[in-house]
Amino acid sequence: MTLLGLKILKYIKNYVKVNEIPPTRKEMIENLSASADGLNYAINRLEEDQLIKRVPGRSRNIWPV
Repeated sequence: MTLLGLKILKYIKNYVKVNEIPPTRKEMIENLSASADGLNYAINRLEEDQLIKRVPGRSRNIWPV
């Protein structure tokens, strides 16, 4: 797992704990100072490693496992 991947996973888990819904990609990009491409790459890797799951067809669709 990359450092960005670890930051994203921690951010998602904390955000869901506080807000009961996952963050948007825009919120992650802004709060983690990540590029859109870097964020997409890390999210895809996290999903491949089964650390997150995405619910197709919904916004705020990235949930920690």
